[in-house]
Amino acid sequence: MDNECYLHKAKYVMLETRLLNTGLAKKVWSCSTMNTNELCGNNCNLFVGSFKDLGTVVKLLQEGLGDVRLFGYKFHKDRIEFGEMKDFDEIPTTVADIQKPGYFRISSTGYRFRHSFSSPKAFLLPPEHSILTVSQGYEIVEDGDGQMGVVFLGIKPCDRKAMSILDGILYGKSPVYTKRRDSIKAIIVEECLEPGETCFCSAVKAGPTISSGFDIAYARLYKDTLVFKYGSSLGEKILVKAGLQKAQDSHVKAYFEMVANAISMMNSRISRVEELQKALKERIGDKSFWEKVSSNCVGCGNCNYVCPTCFCTEINDIVEEGYSKRIGMWLGCLTYTYGLVAGGHFRQELYTRYRHFVLHKFLFYPKQVGDVGCVGCGRCITWCPLGVDLRDTLNLLVEGGTR
Repeated sequence: MDNECYLHKAKYVMLETRLLNTGLAKKVWSCSTMNTNELCGNNCNLFVGSFKDLGTVVKLLQEGLGDVRLFGYKFHKDRIEFGEMKDFDEIPTTVADIQKPGYFRISSTGYRFRHSFSSPKAFLLPPEHSILTVSQGYEIVEDGDGQMGVVFLGIKPCDRKAMSILDGILYGKSPVYTKRRDSIKAIIVEECLEPGETCFCSAVKAGPTISSGFDIAYARLYKDTLVFKYGSSLGEKILVKAGLQKAQDSHVKAYFEMVANAISMMNSRISRVEELQKALKERIGDKSFWEKVSSNCVGCGNCNYVCPTCFCTEINDIVEEGYSKRIGMWLGCLTYTYGLVAGGHFRQELYTRYRHFVLHKFLFYPKQVGDVGCVGCGRCITWCPLGVDLRDTLNLLVEGGTR
C-alpha cells in the first residue's frame, strides 16, 4: 500500500481547488475523468468499513496500548462536549449539528456532526487546573494527574492542527500541558467531508482531511460507510488486524470528490491568508475600521474560551487548611479584566481588544509558531452571542471597506 500516492493525490485536489477559487483553473480534478490506475492503482492506503468496524478498531487499539482512557466528542446531559468516554457508543453518530453565527443546535434528522463548544484543549489545558500544591512543610505534593494513557477518538483535523499550534507554545513550558500531552498514546481523527456553515478550515490549511500527526483517520462517506486510512505504523497494524477490506473504486471516487467539494466551498468563505496578513499590516492603525467591525462585540470572551488555540491563563494562589495551591484559569483577551494591571489598563477600549484577537491569530502566531493561529473551526462565530462573524472582518480588511 502506497501512502505517498494518497498524499500526492490529496494535495493535487487541494491545489486544483485553490486555483479554481483564484480563477487560474477552469475545473477541479474529478475522479470521473480519470481511470482507476491513474487515480491510484492500489486505491492507496484506503480501507472501507462501518461504525461497527470502527468500534473494533478502537477496541483493538485499547487492548494493544493497555490501560488507557478514551476521550472524544460525546453525548452528556442532552448536549455534546469533549470529554472522557465510558464507552465507544457515546460517540455522536445519529445526530447532526446546525451552526450559524450565534446559533448552535443538535438535529436528529442528520448524521454529520462536526464539533461543539469544547475541543481537545479542554483536556490538554483545562479551564481550571492545578499547577502546584505545597504542603505546610513547603513540600510539593504530586497530584498524579495525567499518568494514565489517553486515546483521542473522533477529533477533527482542525482540532489536531490546533494541538500542533499549542505544542509550539506550551509544550515543555507549561507543566500541566506537557504532562497531559505526553499522556496521549494514540489519535483517531474523523475527517469532515461536509463542512458546517461557519467552517473554513481548508482556507487556513487545517482540514478537511489530514495527512500527518495521527494514527488512524476515518471519513464518513454515507451514514454507515466509513473510509479508513492509517498515519503511523501503529495505525497500519490495527487496521490490518481489524480485517478491513480495501476501498473499492467507487469509495475512492466518492471520497476525493467530497473532499474537493468541501475545500472549494470553504476556500470561498475568506480571502487568502497572505492577502489578509498584508491588509492587517496596512490597517493596524485604522481606528474607525476596528471600531466599526467590533461594534456588536460585548467583550464577553466566548470566542476566547471556545477557540481551540487560545491559551492565555490567569494564575491564582489559594491558601487552604494544610496546604496552598496555585491554580491556572482561562482568561480571554476580549474581556475587560485581561488588560487590567497594577497602575492602569493597557487595552481599555473594546475595539483594541478585538483588534488584538485578530492580529494575534494572523500576525503574531506566525512569529511564535510559524503558522497562523486560526484553524477555521468557526467556533468563535457560532458561539458568539451577538453573531459577530470573524470572516466578515477578514474579508472587509482585504476589500478595504467597513460596510
